[in-house]
Formats: sequence, structure tokens, C-alpha cells
Amino acid sequence: MNSSTRAFRSGGLGLLAAALLTSMVASASPLLGPLTGTFGIAGPGVLAFSTNPGISDFIRFCTDADPTCSAAATATGDFDVSGPGSGSFAGLAGTNVGTIDNVTDHTPPVSPYTYLPVGVPVSIDNIITLTGVSSLFNADFQANMLPLATCPTPSASQQCLGPFQLNQNGGNVAVVMDILGTLINLTDGSRSNLDITVTGQYNNTTIGAVETAAESTGGAFSNSWSATVTATAIPEPGTSAMMLLAGGGLLLVSRIRGGRKP
Repeated sequence: MNSSTRAFRSGGLGLLAAALLTSMVASASPLLGPLTGTFGIAGPGVLAFSTNPGISDFIRFCTDADPTCSAAATATGDFDVSGPGSGSFAGLAGTNVGTIDNVTDHTPPVSPYTYLPVGVPVSIDNIITLTGVSSLFNADFQANMLPLATCPTPSASQQCLGPFQLNQNGGNVAVVMDILGTLINLTDGSRSNLDITVTGQYNNTTIGAVETAAESTGGAFSNSWSATVTATAIPEPGTSAMMLLAGGGLLLVSRIRGGRKP
């Protein structure tokens, strides 16, 4: 190996090291543009109760320090990410943690609960938060609606109660609710549609028993809950209209061509 070859290889290694360093720095920067993808979360427990059925309902997510929700209520509950995520959330892993707001439809809201009425548009910033992920993305998970649950064909195995859809699976009951909103990328202000589907599992019980408990001050308690967080792109304004116009134009051209004589 001559001196010029050694110099070339040394310089090449230097360039490679610089490129790797630049790549590492770039990857540490938060993502730009609308965030899309999905990830799962799971918490230690959740309690749904009412102090006045149909008027003042509460959803309380437990904390890691109080997994049975037996102590005084806090503003938020805890969760772990059941990673990895997909899309913009691919960097999330099972080591990531966060919080979710405890909510109520009581008017006025009772401290420390956040006001989230059923079927009423709202703007609640950071309904969920993630800890230590600013190097991946910097986002506001904003809640905009807690819709009424829908049961197309109510039966003994499926009933709807306010925002909850209750499903009897053998001897267990799964209770599902959706929180709809907007995911705001705080790095550049871009937005995506947000859907947080929360499920609580109640074992060795019936739909009727869960409904009765949820409408009482004692509440219906599940010792674990999970959720799927999904962000999807917001269609560009006018996209549908442009597709219709394009389709109509093609149809017109086809008819003109079809009407020509050879």
C-alpha cells in the first residue's frame, strides 16, 4: 500500500464517519409534515362511574402508583406504549410511557377531571401525552369529539350506553369507546385525523352487570385497558371534486370518440 492509497482510504473513512454523524444528527430531528401511522398503549386500570346517571359520568384511568384507583383522583392516568408503532410512530417502543386525561361530562366539570361531553365538539389539547419522544416527533394529540356509540343491531351480545359499546364475549365483556380528534405536528403545524379507540376488559360478568355498575357511584372497574392510536392523512381540499371533474371529462371524451364515424 503506497502513501497515496493510505491517504485516500484515510480520507474515505473520514468522509464515511462524517456522513454517519450527519445522518445521526438528522435522525434526531423531529419529523416534518402530517404524522400518520398507528401505535398501541395499555394502562393499569380504568374506572367508569356516575354520580347522577345520564347527567354526570366519569372515566378515570388509574396510575401506576394507584392501579386500582382507590386513592384520590388525579388529572391523568398512566400508560405504557405497546410498541413498536408504524409510520411516523415507528420509533416508539415498549419502553415509552405517557398519560391520558381523566374525563367527565359533568357540567361544570369536577376537578381534576377534563370536560369531555358526549357528542359535543371540543378542543382538548394533549388528551394523551408521550414522555421523552421529542426527538421522534413533537405533537399535540387533540381531542375534538367523544361520539355516541353505535349498535346497528342491538342484541344480547351487543349493547350501547352513551359513548360505550359493550360486547359480550363468552363470560367476559369488552367495552369500547372512540375519541376522535386532530394530531398536530408542533414542529411545522401540519395536521392529521386522530382516532383513539379505547377498550376495557371486564371478566366473568355480563353486559347488564357492567351497565349497572357504570351507572353507580361505585363504578365499573377493569384492572387493565388498552387503546389503539391511529393518525391518518386529511384529504386535500377539492380532491374529491377534481376526481369527479376528471372522471366526467374522460367520460365526455369517450362519448365524443364513440360518436365519430370511421
